[in-house]
Amino acid sequence: MTLPPGGQPYNPATDIQQSAGKRGGGGRKPLFVGLAVAAVVVVGGGVAAAVSLSGKDSPSDSQRIDAGIRDFYGTLSAKGPGAAVTKACAADRAEYDALSTAQKNASEQGRMDIRIVSIDQIVVTGDRATAKMVGALSVSGADDKSTTATEHLRKEEGTWKVCSTDGR
Repeated sequence: MTLPPGGQPYNPATDIQQSAGKRGGGGRKPLFVGLAVAAVVVVGGGVAAAVSLSGKDSPSDSQRIDAGIRDFYGTLSAKGPGAAVTKACAADRAEYDALSTAQKNASEQGRMDIRIVSIDQIVVTGDRATAKMVGALSVSGADDKSTTATEHLRKEEGTWKVCSTDGR
């Protein structure tokens, strides 16, 4: 909170009560003025946030989809399926949760590295999307293999998440 010229922090409750006391009980006007100022600040902040989110500085769906795919596969490569699934859609998480402990442990043993070369041909339909991903797959003890896949994504709580169950 910014300080007024006297250096004392502004406290709406105290300042309104003091102002009302100085006026001899006519405290409604300062209260209404304070509420009006608060409403302008709240509404103005909401409008500024909306402009910021819809302005040129906010990423497009295509950029968010690209980032979601890269985040998922980066996590898969670095930390394994158990960590990557936290970045997947709810349906994928439920499917992973239904696996037995032995199946989850086995999936963690088969680590792979996926280097994404490109993500394009993004098509958004409501809260679902597809994108073509081209990359290189590296598995320990084997030669790198070029791979092309159609990624399926779902927008959940404002975030694009890889959703392989949508591709079946």
